[in-house]
Amino acid sequence: MREKAEGSISLRMMDLWCRLWHLPLMLYISGLLQFDLCSGQIQVQIQEGPLYRVKGYPISISCNTTGFTGPSERDFEFILKKQNMELNIISTKDPNFAYGMFSGRIRKKEIYVERLSGSSVVLWIKDFQESDAGDLLCATKHTGGAYFGDYDDEAKLNVIADTLEASYSGSPSQSLSEGDPLQLECQVSSQTFQHTHLSVTWFLNGEEDENPRPIITLDKDLTVKPGAGFEDRYRAGLISMDKVEDTTYRLKMPQVQQSDQGKFFCKAIEWIQDPDRSWTQIAHKTTTACDVEIKRIVVPDADSFSVNLKASKGPLQEGDALDIRCSVNAQNLPGHFFSVTWLKDQQRVAQIGSSGVLTIFDSYKDRENAAEMRAVKTSHMDYLLTIRSARTEDHGQYQCEVWQENMNEDGTFKKIQKQMSSPETVSITAKESNLAVVMLMKDAVTEGDALHVSCSVSGFKGPLSVSWQHKKDPGASFSDVVSLTHEGVMKDVGARYQSRNVQTFHSPAGNFTLQLGASAVSDSGEYKCIVSELTVQSNGEMKAITQSQQKAITVKSVESLMVVSLTSRTSNVPIDSPVQLLCRVRGPRVSLALRWMFQPHNSTVQTNILSISHTGEMEWRADQRNYQLNIQARPEDTRFTLMVPRASKQQKGQYQCQVDAYQKDVQKAFKNSNLLAVIVHKPDSKMSLLSPTSRLETTVDTDAKLECSVMKTTTNTSRFTVTWMFGSQVLLTMDLDAVVKFGPAAGLEMDQRIRLEIRQKQNFQMTIQQVRTSDSGQYHCEVEEWLQDPLGDWYSLKKMSVSTELVVKEKESKLHVQKDNRMLNVTNHQAGFTIDCVIDSQSSDKSVFEVTWFKVQKEEQVAIFTARRDGILHSAIADRNLVFGRPLATHYKLTVLQINPTDIGQYYCQVEEWLLTANTWKKFASDKSGELSIYVHTEGEKQIDPLLITLAIAIPLICFLVLIIIFLLRKSHKKKYEISMKYELKKMKKKKKKDCLWAETNVLNGPSTN
Repeated sequence: MREKAEGSISLRMMDLWCRLWHLPLMLYISGLLQFDLCSGQIQVQIQEGPLYRVKGYPISISCNTTGFTGPSERDFEFILKKQNMELNIISTKDPNFAYGMFSGRIRKKEIYVERLSGSSVVLWIKDFQESDAGDLLCATKHTGGAYFGDYDDEAKLNVIADTLEASYSGSPSQSLSEGDPLQLECQVSSQTFQHTHLSVTWFLNGEEDENPRPIITLDKDLTVKPGAGFEDRYRAGLISMDKVEDTTYRLKMPQVQQSDQGKFFCKAIEWIQDPDRSWTQIAHKTTTACDVEIKRIVVPDADSFSVNLKASKGPLQEGDALDIRCSVNAQNLPGHFFSVTWLKDQQRVAQIGSSGVLTIFDSYKDRENAAEMRAVKTSHMDYLLTIRSARTEDHGQYQCEVWQENMNEDGTFKKIQKQMSSPETVSITAKESNLAVVMLMKDAVTEGDALHVSCSVSGFKGPLSVSWQHKKDPGASFSDVVSLTHEGVMKDVGARYQSRNVQTFHSPAGNFTLQLGASAVSDSGEYKCIVSELTVQSNGEMKAITQSQQKAITVKSVESLMVVSLTSRTSNVPIDSPVQLLCRVRGPRVSLALRWMFQPHNSTVQTNILSISHTGEMEWRADQRNYQLNIQARPEDTRFTLMVPRASKQQKGQYQCQVDAYQKDVQKAFKNSNLLAVIVHKPDSKMSLLSPTSRLETTVDTDAKLECSVMKTTTNTSRFTVTWMFGSQVLLTMDLDAVVKFGPAAGLEMDQRIRLEIRQKQNFQMTIQQVRTSDSGQYHCEVEEWLQDPLGDWYSLKKMSVSTELVVKEKESKLHVQKDNRMLNVTNHQAGFTIDCVIDSQSSDKSVFEVTWFKVQKEEQVAIFTARRDGILHSAIADRNLVFGRPLATHYKLTVLQINPTDIGQYYCQVEEWLLTANTWKKFASDKSGELSIYVHTEGEKQIDPLLITLAIAIPLICFLVLIIIFLLRKSHKKKYEISMKYELKKMKKKKKKDCLWAETNVLNGPSTN
């Protein structure tokens, strides 16, 4: 028992260990199988497309492969596919892989492959060009083993124009003191059609900076991020950036520090989101810099103060803004009163007194009234004089004169001490305009579309105005279209455009746009853009600097762009088959009206099948049940499909689609398509005919049945016309409605004997009743198959015929009269004798007979009595008494009474059989009876037996005939024997063999046999 228990425990332990190992083992094997499957399947993956990149910028595209075996480092090839061409770009293995158009750029390292790992690379193109667009294929080579997986992958690569613009239009330099506020603006815009985001960063490049430092960034997701080293000031609100309207990005620093001295500039980056949801930089622009000087402030003693002057850094041009800032530095500054005066070349310009009253001196009063200058106290310590539009006469040396004053009890001020700032020279040079105008417009627009003409203006400083002019013909003069003043007021609309939707715009970037709504063909021609910039001269007068540019544009009519074509793949079809006609209208997107026209075969008149108005109303002029219409609007064209589900012969002819184009309910074009011939032909006939017999034999007075059968038809609904011909003449015809008409061959008599029957639908039987021998000949059955088209018209297919030869024979006569020969010796002259005529058989039970009795006399046959078929009896012996009798229908007898010696001779009867054929009696057959020999004894005459006389004549005659027959047979056999001998001799010579014993015997016995 103990051993059994221990054995049972051991088995349970083994079972437990097996179960514990089973799960890890299965997982391990499954992992190996999955690893083997995965590692054996090659998968190449390129960066997902389509990708949009800006021309002129560097781009990078990644490609990697997985699932390979063998070497850890894979080789890659990049190929550009475009318009059924494959252009090799670069290979990591073959240095001569590239085509010529890429090899030069590869040598200059403008195109190269960066390897990230053995299975991952990046293709770099430093200067992306329009010719680089297409389907980019990344492929890896097979390194052995079975092919399994994808060894290449491709992505669509598109080139877009660089429309990113970034500019700084402020003063090129500023001089500030510590604690002064700084505000800078840059304009950034992009006209890319693709959806992109912009990020803008302000940079500072100090004198001791190796690289520009980012101050603050407005990122692509509109989040603001401070640069390294500026985080604390950003959190304290001492650095900020605002987006003003759509294109202006403003940097604000309320209190500059000495470390802020340097060049400030703005950098814009354009981003696009790829299909893999990652953001990629596609373009960037950097503005010109503003050089900012930060002066250190020296704190004076408690009883003294200091004055600093800071002017806008030059060089300044007339029209630029001029800022002259006076800063007063003193301890406990809010408790003091100061009077600040600005001096130019020791002449007073403006003053802000201790009470804050502004005084403008002498000639500057007019400029203040014109809002060209102002002076304000910006803080406890800062006083700012601004000349909005500097003139060359503002050139000179500037100083600040500051009096410290105390307020008396009566409110007046008493001067205590004065401080002068250091003089600073400001240079103002006459402005040389760099105004430039470039026209941007399409070469052609479509009639009815808005016409846009743009002028891109650059190099300007002052306010701009624009005038638009147009001339239609090269030899004509320009006429005014519209103008836009520098204040943004639109005026001077030309006479031609008073009732037109004409607008002109001015964008912040300096572009002017002319827009004409619903352009007409007459708007073609040259357009001129005249841009004027207002500048201030040294004498203060305004001067206009003008630049113009002109360019031609063509307004293409809708009719010239519209193409209408009519095609079909089913223009030659059998009846009852579908026809599909495709009318394609290509051109501008306008409202269309369409008419389907049809010109029947052998006609010159077009009829309207269907009309569709440009507003969508549809009117059927033909039976709508015979047609179907489908309309499909596509980006490249509009397709009108007319379908004829079941074509008929009536729909054979020429089709055309006529198209009208409308814009705003005004017809702009009328175009006809090409004529398209549609041929509707008869289907191929599948009919087959069969005649049961080609020869029919019969006898007269019977019914002859001639047949022809349609064994196979084209359709189940086929109908037939049948014509029976006798020879080449028409016997009878049967039309589609089974109406039978007799032809010339039937005649007046035969049409009573002919009958046509339709048996089993497709079997046509003609019966000729009571045929005659004249009915013999060739009979032709001609069958024509007819089908009904979808419109109800019947049409015929090919004719087929079969022939039957009718042979009508006379009936085989069955007439037979008893032919027993008898002899009669008559001794009693008072007695008579009877000549019997017994008919054993007859041809028809309708037969009638005519019987004539004859007497052979001196080798002449003399008729003595006739019983006609109509019952009339006629005797040829007038002086003798003859008795006619007919005890039976087939038994006739003639009795001769009172015999006399002249009655000696042979007697017989002749029977004629008559039949009624086609209402006419016709003798059909005749037969005669045996002879009755009559011998009459007279007194004293020796009686000679007639039988002996007959035997005496017949026996010699029979012997003579037998001898002749034996002679002829012997002569014929001898001739055959000679021919046989000649043949055997030839045969023996040819074979050179000995004849067999049988042959010898046969030869020897031949004559004896005969």
